[in-house]
Amino acid sequence: MKIFEEIGRVAFGDMTAMFFREKGKVCFTLVPAGMEEEIPEHCKLLNDTVGCRGYTLSGDRDTLAIQPESAVQFKIAGDAYWDNFSAGRTMRNSGSVDQLCFDGLRQEEGKAVLLFHDERGLQLEQTMRQLPGRPWIEINTTLTNSGSEAVTVEMLSSFSLGLLSPFQPDDGVECYRIHRWSSNWSAEGRHEPRSVEELGMERSWSAFGVRVLRFGEQGSMPVRGYFPQVAFEDTRAGVTWGAALAAFGSWQLEVSRFCDFFNLSGGMVDREFGQWTRRLAPGESICGPAAVVSCTRGGVEELLPRLTAYQEEEVDTQPASEQDLPVIFNEWCTTWGKPLPGNLMPVLETLRGSEVKYFVLDAGWFHSGVDALCGVGDWNVPPENYPDGGIGAFTELIRKAGFRPGIWFEFEVATEDSILANEHPEWLLHLDGKVLKSGTRRFLDFRNPAVVEYLEQKVIRFLRDNGFGYMKVDYNGPTGFGCDGRAVPAEELRLHMEAVVNFFRRIRRELPDLVIEICSSGGHRLTAGWMRIGAMASSTDVHEAVEIPIVGANVAQLIPMRHNQLWATLRKWDDSNRLHYSLAAGLLGRLCLSGDVAELDEAQRKILFDGVAFYRACVPAIRRGRTRLIRDMAPSFTRPRGSQIVFRSGETCDYAVIHTFGEGPASLRVPLGEKRRLRRVFAPEGVSCRVNGNELAVTGLVPFTGCAFLLER
Repeated sequence: MKIFEEIGRVAFGDMTAMFFREKGKVCFTLVPAGMEEEIPEHCKLLNDTVGCRGYTLSGDRDTLAIQPESAVQFKIAGDAYWDNFSAGRTMRNSGSVDQLCFDGLRQEEGKAVLLFHDERGLQLEQTMRQLPGRPWIEINTTLTNSGSEAVTVEMLSSFSLGLLSPFQPDDGVECYRIHRWSSNWSAEGRHEPRSVEELGMERSWSAFGVRVLRFGEQGSMPVRGYFPQVAFEDTRAGVTWGAALAAFGSWQLEVSRFCDFFNLSGGMVDREFGQWTRRLAPGESICGPAAVVSCTRGGVEELLPRLTAYQEEEVDTQPASEQDLPVIFNEWCTTWGKPLPGNLMPVLETLRGSEVKYFVLDAGWFHSGVDALCGVGDWNVPPENYPDGGIGAFTELIRKAGFRPGIWFEFEVATEDSILANEHPEWLLHLDGKVLKSGTRRFLDFRNPAVVEYLEQKVIRFLRDNGFGYMKVDYNGPTGFGCDGRAVPAEELRLHMEAVVNFFRRIRRELPDLVIEICSSGGHRLTAGWMRIGAMASSTDVHEAVEIPIVGANVAQLIPMRHNQLWATLRKWDDSNRLHYSLAAGLLGRLCLSGDVAELDEAQRKILFDGVAFYRACVPAIRRGRTRLIRDMAPSFTRPRGSQIVFRSGETCDYAVIHTFGEGPASLRVPLGEKRRLRRVFAPEGVSCRVNGNELAVTGLVPFTGCAFLLER
């Protein structure tokens, strides 16, 4: 036998979905096109030696080495847990799955649909689709109650990708790696590759005792511990699989195995992990977040661009200005909460006539107190802040200076000092009958039509009436796992987050020319779902610390580079090296200027505008291209030692961004792959470079140097 009885194949571009059936269960795996026939015979029993590299596997003589796991995973309350030490660790392979009957595999061009039912009248439909030419598959699973009695759903996965790796004839000792990307405030996107052995996920001698790595997020900040994606690499076969969830709130992913094969699955949080259940009445359906799945020959570096391509599906629907990826100026690190005309007119004059196009007023435009976040939720502009005609008159000045005016909102919350929070507690999320609080923040309940109508006036009408063409939407306090309502708190939070997303979509419908920046204390909402709503995202709150290029490079691999907005905060005391260091970091995505822009001297301003001009020359590669990250550095991000090279290959040009850190090298060589010509250099005095064959040689580097080199083929 190879694996199990094959019941179908569906071509998805350069991938092939393969479906197998065994013991009534339908399994799904994905392989690179052309490798289908490379799947070897697999050991049937634990002590078989067929294809097992000449040694005898320990274990029970009659125990199967491979067993089927369903492509759909769910659990109904009252049904049995899987009898494999699973309760409390995973809800996969439950008695609910055992009761399913397979109704068929429906195949269409670029689409496959698996259909199931059980005797209670439950129906599951799993749809896999691929748009032409895309390197990913989108998977959605819908559970419908067509029976006569309500059921309580405890777990529903969006996808379950199994039989990993089909290219190994046994349990794949020392050839599997699992990849995750951790994320914390100002430390987004740290890559965590671990071997199966390091994670303690080798199968047992009897293939009993499920091994599970279950992780995710509970609440309204979906990228606060890990990014909602995972990758599985077969280093011996040279194939990598991966999945990402288009989550807006709580989510979970699982890597699991009990026999020779691994499975990747995930979607909404389940009852164990996130306290979620859903009462599903007759006639009702539920579907979790879309899962984006892909596989490729090669390692994780080849896989990641395939997953991030899904996030770019909406770029053509963004405002026309976004097609040129303009430079942003955001005044947060300039005025620190006082975006008033007297503070900003010098900046307008400094940047007038430059390539900077978006001019953004950050927090503080709506208050007259000391704290920039006083009165969040009321959105009332004190007359003394903009005395000469109001804030609309000031935005007109910004437009006349050649910029598109932007403004900061955090419209999902209200602070404890706001009129709204005190006069309309019924508009706020509650938990256990009490207002849900996170520090000074309270959360508006978007399930309440009165809240949506209020924000229609305070946000949408305000933006339209005052001529704003850009909105930075921040979100700085997590809700926790749930809120009150008719269902359990975790389900009510899911419904609330659906309503939040619907309001974002309403903004886009009513203000189609508005550029929306997704921000959540920097990078807490960097998911595939949020990236398809906004034109770009704040990747981090590292405003000017030395780790900015490190975090920027991390995130540039996990979201499209054209979405990856990075601070370049410039100070009047910065020397040439530091100015180049900050501006070069901004070249790892969307360049966002801030700081003492109006107070720079002539030499410093020249570096600033040289950096902006260099960014503009790189836009074709930022818009579309491939990123290669080369690091030779110690583990610390906050006290970095070593060096980092980011090479971006675009359709018409390429560029390399180099940063050295503590104890960094004096010279570096950047492999180019093919011969290229040096077109432009952005580097401090003393740094020199030349193209030597198929590599770029850079010398004269000192610790904490930043520089960049534009190349053409």
